[in-house]
Amino acid sequence: MINVLSLPKHEGLERIAMRELPRLRTLGRPVISDDINGYQAASEMLWRVQFFKCCYCECKIPKSYNDVEHYRPKGRADRAPGCTQTYGYWWMAFSLYNLLFACPSCNRSSKNDRFPLDVGGITITAEHSPPAGERPLLIDPAGSVNPVEHIKFIPIPLVFCTNDDVFSDSDIASQRWLAIPRNGSKHGSTTIEVADLNRMELVELRSDYVFQTVWPLAAELSEALTDGKRGNVIDRMSRAEKLIRRNLPFTALAYDALAFLIPAPRLAPFGLSWPDKGIVGTH
Repeated sequence: MINVLSLPKHEGLERIAMRELPRLRTLGRPVISDDINGYQAASEMLWRVQFFKCCYCECKIPKSYNDVEHYRPKGRADRAPGCTQTYGYWWMAFSLYNLLFACPSCNRSSKNDRFPLDVGGITITAEHSPPAGERPLLIDPAGSVNPVEHIKFIPIPLVFCTNDDVFSDSDIASQRWLAIPRNGSKHGSTTIEVADLNRMELVELRSDYVFQTVWPLAAELSEALTDGKRGNVIDRMSRAEKLIRRNLPFTALAYDALAFLIPAPRLAPFGLSWPDKGIVGTH
């Protein structure tokens, strides 16, 4: 999970909001999800600006049959543990800063209407803008906080290297990459649980990506480090770092996998290091 870009403007959505919001205000009853339509107009632009990836799991997905996700749920919001109010954020249903593109597994099967708030915060009321006292525990992929600071990927089992920190193909093939809170982050833990980032099929996809895509480049870098030729090391490291560009799938996973497969002490003699986690996914 990384930060995603927000849409700067969508004129069609603005026109829809001007038509739909007055209608929702005059329903005379609580707004439910089925009352809200038209926000799907932003689907293709969101899909493209997120590089065709789900905002939570980072799988590349087709546009058809996938979802425009409301970070703050539009029709009903389960705010536990911090609040018992369940009305949705219907007035934000057409706001670009509340819209994301997500796969059905993350959105419908996992997150759905959940929007956990921390205890002690105050939820915003209708027609008000966030944050206004709210303390969301779910990381906003389009927010100011980099998810990489809160979520880390680790391999299970933790295979110890032999032969001067060189892994084998069988080591990597046997591992399954799980999401865990980085440094015990409550936001990381909540986001992993709400989006179900350790569901079986997703773990399998991540693990296959490490074995098929990350490991070959890490192995080349490992070989260059062993040979000790600085020019080759820099070249191989440059190739590996391309995996943490924001337009590729599993950017955050690739960052942690590379750092695990080629730990900092192996790079230090060459004056090199992996980028700081705070900038992962920003380029």
